[in-house]
Amino acid sequence: MNPEKINFRQTRDFGETFNVSIKFLRQNFKLFFQSVLFIAGPFVLISAIAGAFYQSNAINMFSITKLGNGGLDTILSQFGWAYLIFILAAILASLALMSTVYSFMINYQEKGPGGFTVSDVNRTVINNLGNVLSVFFVLGLLILVFVIILVLIIAGIAVAVPALGVLLIFLLIIAMLMVMPPLMWQFSATYLVKMTEQKGIFESFGRTRQVMRENFWWTWVIVVCASLAVGLAGIVFTIPQAGYQMVLMFSRMKEGTSDTPMGFLIVATICTFCTTILYSTLSVIFGFHYFSLAEKKDGTGLMERINEIGNTPTNNVEQQY
Repeated sequence: MNPEKINFRQTRDFGETFNVSIKFLRQNFKLFFQSVLFIAGPFVLISAIAGAFYQSNAINMFSITKLGNGGLDTILSQFGWAYLIFILAAILASLALMSTVYSFMINYQEKGPGGFTVSDVNRTVINNLGNVLSVFFVLGLLILVFVIILVLIIAGIAVAVPALGVLLIFLLIIAMLMVMPPLMWQFSATYLVKMTEQKGIFESFGRTRQVMRENFWWTWVIVVCASLAVGLAGIVFTIPQAGYQMVLMFSRMKEGTSDTPMGFLIVATICTFCTTILYSTLSVIFGFHYFSLAEKKDGTGLMERINEIGNTPTNNVEQQY
C-alpha cells in the first residue's frame, strides 16, 4: 500500500512547516538519503577531505611555537591553496546537495511517493545543471560586487572619521542579523523557482521576494529556528572532531610536534561529511516554506483541488460492476 502523497501547495503555519518537513523525511527516509549519498555524496566527500587537510594545516600553523615566531604572517598564511581548494570544494558540495534535494522534491511532487528512483532524481539534477550554475554565478557575482563596494565605503568612512566607521560597523552587524536569515532563504529558494517554474534568474529571485513580501519576519523565524535545530543536531558529529582537535593542540604545546596523525584526518572527514549531509534537511524546510508562501499568494493548489473535485466522474451501476 502506497503512503499518502504530501501536498506541497498548501498554506502552512510555523509548526505545520516543520511537521510536514519531518513527515516528508520519515516517509521517504531511505530513498531520500540514498539520493543524497549517491548523487551529492561524492562532492560532499571531496569537500570533507579538503576540509580535513585544511584544518590539519591550520592546527599546525596555530601552534604556540609558530604563532610566537610568525605572528600575523602565520595567521595570514592559512589563506593559501589549501583554503582555496576547501572553499571551492565546499561550494560544489553545497550546490550538489541543494540541487539533489530540490530535484527529489520535484520528482515527489510529479510522481508521488514510491513512483520514482535515484536515477530519476539524478536525471533531474543533470537536466537542471545549467539552471543551478547560472543562478550561482549571477547571484554570486552580484554579492561579490556588493560586498566590495560596501567594504570600500566603510573603509573610506573609517579612515576619514574613525568613530563613525565603528558606528557603521556596529549598525552593519545589526542589519546583517536582521536581513541575513530571510536573504539566505531567498537565495536558496531562487534555485527551486528556477528549477520548477523555468523563469529567468532575476525573475526567480524577484518571485521569492514577491511571495515573502508580507512574510519577512515569519521567514526570519523559520530560518533561524531551522538553522538552530539542525545545528544542535549536528553537534553530535562535531564533538568528536573538536575533542580530537583540542587534544592535538595541547599535545603540540607540550611536545612541540608538528605532524598531524592520520586518525585526525579520518575523524575530521567523517564528521564533516555527516554534518554536511545533515544540513540537506534545511533545503527541505526551505522548499516547503516556499510552496507555502506561493500558495498563500497565488492559491494555485486550492484551485487545482477544486478542479479535481469538479472533474471527478460519478460512478454508475455499470462502472461499479
